[in-house]
Amino acid sequence: MFNPKLIIIFALFTAIAFNANAQKLPADTTVKKQPVKEIFINAGLQYLSSLTYAGRRDPGSVPVLLPTLTFISRHGFFLCGIGYFDLTGSASHAEGFSITPGYVFSFDAKKEYGGAISATKYFITNDSPIILSSFNATIDGQLHFNPNDIAKLTIAGGYRFGKQGQHDIVNDVELSKEIQLIRTSKTTKDGLKITPTITLYSGTQSFTQPNDTTTSALNTILGQPTPQTETQIKRYNLLALSGSIQITYAIKTWQISFTPYLIQPYNSGQNGNYFLFTTGVSATF
Repeated sequence: MFNPKLIIIFALFTAIAFNANAQKLPADTTVKKQPVKEIFINAGLQYLSSLTYAGRRDPGSVPVLLPTLTFISRHGFFLCGIGYFDLTGSASHAEGFSITPGYVFSFDAKKEYGGAISATKYFITNDSPIILSSFNATIDGQLHFNPNDIAKLTIAGGYRFGKQGQHDIVNDVELSKEIQLIRTSKTTKDGLKITPTITLYSGTQSFTQPNDTTTSALNTILGQPTPQTETQIKRYNLLALSGSIQITYAIKTWQISFTPYLIQPYNSGQNGNYFLFTTGVSATF
């Protein structure tokens, strides 16, 4: 399932992979050794058939175009900017942007155990049809485990600050496996690969519920007006189950990707599952 941090992590690990592969090339002793590059830049463009968050989408969810620009330090720090363009025919226009600073870390040299932390500030118009328009900011963190490259388990959590004062927690557990189908280089991971992924989302949902009390019923019997009151409710529920297969073709510093998703939402009033896809291209330099 898409959410903005996926683009950030995708861009970040594109740069990390490029850096790691570059260091595997045979050393040329006939030239002066080049200094280690401190900053990498990843630029990308993503199309999403329907922007969603944690497996949830609004009834009026629209396709969007997301230009991204990420600055990545070789020490793991990054700063990502994402633009949001609503693609609804003649009504198409920019909806806003977000800025995300963060840090990616590893517990071992092989990067089999690690994680990431980030914070995102959204600048999106209040009347925007995209689901992120109700967000003020989010804080996200994740840990991943990939022993011997068998399968990658990711556990993540995020805290959402709503514009109307409603704050929610979202957690997800993800299991994925990167499979290299075609390798076009002996020294890098250039070529075609697929990454099947299954993700389970859970979290709190804030909503208002009308009060139904004995006092109100008695007032009705006596012919007296019943005060209409509401209570703010917050419950932690299962939100959605998502299955996807990311298809990626890497050519040196370029990556082209296509990812179809099948999503089953829960406890949302949405009937049945739904399909969406993302496609995009990015380059690291």
